[in-house]
Amino acid sequence: MSEKTHIADSETVARVLFVGVFPGGLSYADRTREESGDYARLAFLPYRTLRLETYPAFRTAPKCVRDAITASARDMEARRGHHYDVSAVGQKVMLGEV
Repeated sequence: MSEKTHIADSETVARVLFVGVFPGGLSYADRTREESGDYARLAFLPYRTLRLETYPAFRTAPKCVRDAITASARDMEARRGHHYDVSAVGQKVMLGEV
């Protein structure tokens, strides 16, 4: 991948991808597309299972955005068994707790 392509992909990911940290998991959405009055949902990663759940809009998202989401999910999977902060007041969850 050329440096220009990498920069363009990084800019696309920054422009498109919204990652919400919610009590039950990470929510990935496309901030450039609207679905039912909100950002188009791309995927959800439950803290409990760490199994990435994708939505139909995931398939049509730019490849660099899909790659960023799957890389994030792999990173979280690598943290299985560790605590993860889910709020600014110190609430934590155990990743991969089943």
